[in-house]
Amino acid sequence: MLYQVVHSTLGRYRICIPKIASDSEFASKLKNLIESFAFVTEVRLNAAASSLIVNYKARAISETIALEKLVGCIYQADGSEILLEETPIEEADLQLEYNQWQDLGLPVLSLSLSLLAAPLEIPTLMVMLAIAGASMPWLNRATDSLWNHRQPSIDLMDWVWMTAQTLRGQYAAPALKTVMVETRRTLRGNTTKEREQEALKLLDELNQSVRVERDGQEQWISIQEVCTGDRVIFKAGDRILVDGQILKGVGAIDLQPLIGETAPFICTEGEEVYASTILLEGQIWVLVKRTGANTRVGLAAGLMQLAPVHDTEIGARQAELARSAVLPTLAFGGAFFALTGNIGAAISPYQLDFGSGIPISLSTTVLQALTYAARHGIYIRSGRVLELLAEVDTIVFERIDALNPEDSECVAAIASLHDQNINTYLIDSASQSATLELALRLGIPPDQTHAEATPTQKSHLVRGLCHQGKTVAFVTSEVGETKLDRGHVSIVFANNTEIPEERADIVILNDDIRSLTHAIAIAKRAISSIYENTAIIVIPNLLMQIGGGMILGWHPVSNVIVNNGSAIVAEFFNSPRPLFETSDLPLLGNRAKSVKDKQTEALPAASNSLIPFGAMEKQLEKQPANHTAKSWLKQRDLAKRLGVASQLLTRYRIKPNFSTWTQAKDPDGIAWSYDLAARCYRHSLP
Repeated sequence: MLYQVVHSTLGRYRICIPKIASDSEFASKLKNLIESFAFVTEVRLNAAASSLIVNYKARAISETIALEKLVGCIYQADGSEILLEETPIEEADLQLEYNQWQDLGLPVLSLSLSLLAAPLEIPTLMVMLAIAGASMPWLNRATDSLWNHRQPSIDLMDWVWMTAQTLRGQYAAPALKTVMVETRRTLRGNTTKEREQEALKLLDELNQSVRVERDGQEQWISIQEVCTGDRVIFKAGDRILVDGQILKGVGAIDLQPLIGETAPFICTEGEEVYASTILLEGQIWVLVKRTGANTRVGLAAGLMQLAPVHDTEIGARQAELARSAVLPTLAFGGAFFALTGNIGAAISPYQLDFGSGIPISLSTTVLQALTYAARHGIYIRSGRVLELLAEVDTIVFERIDALNPEDSECVAAIASLHDQNINTYLIDSASQSATLELALRLGIPPDQTHAEATPTQKSHLVRGLCHQGKTVAFVTSEVGETKLDRGHVSIVFANNTEIPEERADIVILNDDIRSLTHAIAIAKRAISSIYENTAIIVIPNLLMQIGGGMILGWHPVSNVIVNNGSAIVAEFFNSPRPLFETSDLPLLGNRAKSVKDKQTEALPAASNSLIPFGAMEKQLEKQPANHTAKSWLKQRDLAKRLGVASQLLTRYRIKPNFSTWTQAKDPDGIAWSYDLAARCYRHSLP
């Protein structure tokens, strides 16, 4: 029975079980079995994401026993022999803790009592008991780690610090720490719930009926009955529910629900449209390519639910460092106290708490990168794959349709890889002359080209590059090889097919080689942001805890503020900020179509991808000045000429009376029309 614990925190498990999606009887039986446990508070199943989410009373049962019982239910529902699988300690160390607002009761009470103790003459014992109660979660986690995992955790240092400060009479510092940490965990939990609700909402919006043209007649059917190759009709105001290609019609499409682009896009025959976007005006007939969880938005929603971000090597190294640093830090503090007798300075390093630094930056940043990529047609399986992609220095290409030497953008993309010091290899089963010609036209060095290659030779090449210490990405159109044969990262182009059941590490949902350079840019930007967030946490902590706490003897409240404040800045302000600006990244999409009209030869061709008007205006600016305003104008220039807002032109240009409307506003009484192919405005004057 296949299953994977993809996310776990105290009181909550999320488990991926592929059988949930295909066997409703199994799913129902599993839910009933789990709900029969007294310690379980909530059970949710998501068939689209093959996900089981269980909330339980953390105080009633340990994490290990809870997982054993859940796994037992999985095998019992399947009718299989129960084989328990323990969650690795390393993975558990990467998980973030979540709380609810009611958990702030004791911390707020302890902080209030500590601040009012002197003016109201509150008994010291009452204040100390309140702080002890508020710090109890740290003690529970510390003892659980010692008892179940046989090793100390970062929570032990925190609890020792809070206890020592309380015994010193410094009540405000430990009380403030409990409030700030519990607030962070509560906000984190709310953010997680909002993300899961958003994912469910995205999937629910796709679960509607659509107009399908079959046998020359229109009929309404459920989206679940729509198949690849169907012709679906969308009218003004409809939400597009499939990924596909326009067969007929023209429409203005709002892409904001998918990629956040505010400007509408004019799409016509041959161009791509995507699920979750909205048809503002017009009517289009769409050839279905993907539906449901296989659409761009469906893949993004699945990633938002599963959050596969805890398998990175960065996180594993940090977790190991945090575990191994606990005892030396405790010993260092004890030795410092023995030498100086200054307990405040001795326990200051216990606040370093790098245990939450990298997980915080990983969780938000990696998930944001994965969902951003999915919405732009690049499915990246997990955080570890994203991490490896950022390190790739060698790419081995099989001959695929995306490698088109006739396309200048494809050649430019290969050159861009070389500019990033990424070596490229070409493997082909064709003859030596044909393969060499293709490589030369693409810009791949001849000595890195292998013709008439058998599967064994291909395997030897990839393995050899890996043994040389290269980080290898293997680009193909199928995923039949073993993991080692596919290098460190396997990349599949799946433009006109469903997502492969045996998923590659990365699936690119179009035939544009620029998507590969885009994916690498996303990965590098995400990893850069992780290190940036880590620096935001580590540098202030080192300066404050070592310099301020041990050397200058600053008040422990200032240490708490810096320690938790830097984490709050990294987690809730820096990580969620937009990482990827469209203008800074390679443009995604399919090939540009040629324009047969001689009058538009010097103008940009209509693209099969959804290119924003701003980007098209920049392309128009680069064209030779062999056309004047008397024959065509860009949108910005026409808006200035007519004295209207540019957005107004976007709204009116597909309306039948657009020419009459522009003629009334033009200072010379000229009637203008919008050229969809060239994406500019023209008039008929000589």
